[in-house]
Order: sequence, then structure tokens, then C-alpha cells
Amino acid sequence: MQSNYLVYILFRFFLLVISLLPFRLNTILGKLMGTLYYRIDRSRRRVIRANISVVFGRELDHWQRETLGKESCGCLATNFLDVLRLDRIVNPENYHRFIEIKGFSNLMKSVERGKGTVVVTGHLGNMVLLRYACYLNIPPRSVIIRKLDDPYLEHYVSSILKAHDVIMVRPDGALKRMYQLLLQNTIAVTLADQKAGGSRTGGRDGIVVDFFGIPSQTHITGPFLARRTGARIVPVFVIRKGPGKYTIEVNEPLKLVHTDDEPGDLKQNTRKLNQIFEHYIRKYPEQWFWLHRRWKDIPGLEGLYETSDPLTLIEKFRRKLGKG
Repeated sequence: MQSNYLVYILFRFFLLVISLLPFRLNTILGKLMGTLYYRIDRSRRRVIRANISVVFGRELDHWQRETLGKESCGCLATNFLDVLRLDRIVNPENYHRFIEIKGFSNLMKSVERGKGTVVVTGHLGNMVLLRYACYLNIPPRSVIIRKLDDPYLEHYVSSILKAHDVIMVRPDGALKRMYQLLLQNTIAVTLADQKAGGSRTGGRDGIVVDFFGIPSQTHITGPFLARRTGARIVPVFVIRKGPGKYTIEVNEPLKLVHTDDEPGDLKQNTRKLNQIFEHYIRKYPEQWFWLHRRWKDIPGLEGLYETSDPLTLIEKFRRKLGKG
């Protein structure tokens, strides 16, 4: 317990120091931290290189892929530093100085239907800043969050989320709980860009659909909940625009396929979401979380995150896929 409290005290001290730094210094510091991390952690560097090779192939040369890898780590570090500072200074009166909201009417039209809204986002940009939507006249938001091991940090994070009108849903029984909340016209926030659990052919957490041209295990929480509750799916992303400046982009509700074939509909609607992610990742590649093993356990790509030449492996895989 003493060690947990020490970690908490060190974190609060770090938070205090960061809150005193200007955003431009955060950007410089984040870039240095990201570049250092990219150079030191060989294992994660292989993951980043492999993922970039999947998405861009030979559209980028070796040095462009390396630059993108460093920039993505720098952006991730900067986002973290910005969150720590923004949490100390943002309030209902000044949030618009730091965060611009585009397409807000798309969200309100869904809310006004009274059937709940599933906000689908991903590990792109500074997604945690979505909680500042509490300053707008919208229903509470629910999000799945694992309980932290450190009780002091758990209490600290919980207090912040509650202050921002966020309903925390634990992983156990999360689907049922979010289903109930949607029936009360709340907003359920779910992340859908990482690899889902389950087997290679499917599982309770996801289904296999194309992601950048490769069949991949993908989360279906959003399409499943929308089908069962009548809620709309609204894709939302928080994009970094500069030092301490972000834009929340609220897309139009997804046009869902709804027939008597539920498995087929879920597959089509999940693929539609993947296409939206593909668009944003290509548009803001330095802001995506390239560190995740998104294409893990795919037959034919088992060595993707161990090989020193992922590009050749991916090209061979795509040729076989084309012949198939």
C-alpha cells in the first residue's frame, strides 16, 4: 500500500510540474520523448514499422516510414502531456479556447431521437479529451474502463471522470450495462480500431472483416448495440491541430444496413466503420496509435511483428490473398 501511495504522490508531483509548462514546450518535450522511446524500445519499433508497412506499403520509402514512426511516438507523448495540463486549466467558460467542435449537430440529431447514441472512436488523436463534451448540453456518456491496480490513482481518475459526467462501465458485464444505458438515451462511447479478442475466424468480441485490405479481427460492439437498441452510430475523433489546440470532429451517423440477416449486417456495418478509420489514419497518420499489434494471429502473417523485413512479408501475403 505504501508503494502505491508513493506512485500516486510522484504522479501528482509530475502533474504539478507539467501544469506549469507552456503548450509549446510540451510539444518540444513530447517530440524528444517520442524520438527517444522509438530509438530505445526495439520490440515496439518493430511493431510500428510492421503496421506502417501494412497501411502504406511502398507509398513511403524507408526514411519516410522511420520519420512517421518517430512522429507518432512524439505525438502520443505530447497528447499525454497536454491532457495533464488541460485538466488543470480547462473549465466550462474557456474550453472553446482549446477545443473546437465540428459537426455537433450530427450528435444532437441522434440524441433528439431518444433512442441512444453509440459514439465510436479510436486510438487516434487525443481521444480522452472527448470527456470535455460534458460542457455541452448532452446526456451522460458511458465508457468501458478497467479498474486501476493502484487505489489512489483509481480514486483520482474516477473523480475526474465523474466530474465530467462520465459513467464508468467495468469490462465484466459491460455489454449488458451499455445496452441498458442506451435504452435510457445515454451516449455509449466505444473504441473500435484495435484487434478484438476471439479466434482467427471470429469470437464473442468481434468478427473478421477487411482492414486496409487484410481480413482482421474487429470489434462489433457499436454495430451490435445499435442493432439491438435502435441507437445510431456516430463516429467521433479528437484531432490535434497545434500546441494545446484540438478539434473534435463529429461525423454524420453511420448509414446502417438492416435486414433479416443479422450476422451479414454486422459484418457490413463493421466494415463501414473500418473504412472510416482507414480514411482518418491515412489523413492523420502521425496521430494513430501504431504500437498495437493490430494484425496479430492472421494466418500467413504470423511473423509480422518479429521479422526485420515486414514489407516483403506483407507483399507476399497480399499476392496470395489476391490469387485466393
